[in-house]
Amino acid sequence: MRTESHISITRTTVREGEISRHAGTRFEGGRAYAVATGLGLPRSWPMATSAILVGFERGLDETRTKQGPPPAGLTGAGRALHCAERARASLAELCEQLVERSLPDASFVALVVEHGDLHVVSAGPTRAYLHRRGKPQRLTPREEPSGGVLRSAVSHCHVVLEPGDLLMMGSVSAFSMRAISQVVSVLQADPRTAPAVIASVLTDPAGQAGVGAGAVVMRVE
Repeated sequence: MRTESHISITRTTVREGEISRHAGTRFEGGRAYAVATGLGLPRSWPMATSAILVGFERGLDETRTKQGPPPAGLTGAGRALHCAERARASLAELCEQLVERSLPDASFVALVVEHGDLHVVSAGPTRAYLHRRGKPQRLTPREEPSGGVLRSAVSHCHVVLEPGDLLMMGSVSAFSMRAISQVVSVLQADPRTAPAVIASVLTDPAGQAGVGAGAVVMRVE
């Protein structure tokens, strides 16, 4: 099963400057992605999102080998949830090193594709949707927690992928009414629109508004 995917990130305007509130990374040749959004004070956003992504990658590395005790050899939901826990632990380690009164936090959503199975894990306010045969299906909880990974439970969703599936995930700001409306129009005009175009359609409105956004779009061939 072949996939085509793209990450789009737009920056957030704070006072008269711009800062990276959202961050996204591609792992394992496109078989895994993660998007993190900083919460709390703006100056803490970059280090919080970086810690999340570093921890998630650490989890992938620990489970990739097939030999040794767990987490080595974990697959499927177990692997995705382990990576989410490593992301949480990485941010917690960062907080332990800081002496600030207001500690950083972040929300994140990530996907892992294994042998045609999609595993989505998330914590905090995020969005993920599966667009299949013209109908959207939400893969993240409808009741979004207000806190980030340090205060929210990790959710997990499993889907068996089919050719033609379109996955869209990222920050809440990437799924504004304006962005969703534009994506619907684009897909109605051309259901085969490239993931790079759809990802930009999702994040551009938030970027223009100064809010910033992060999104990953993946199409299954």
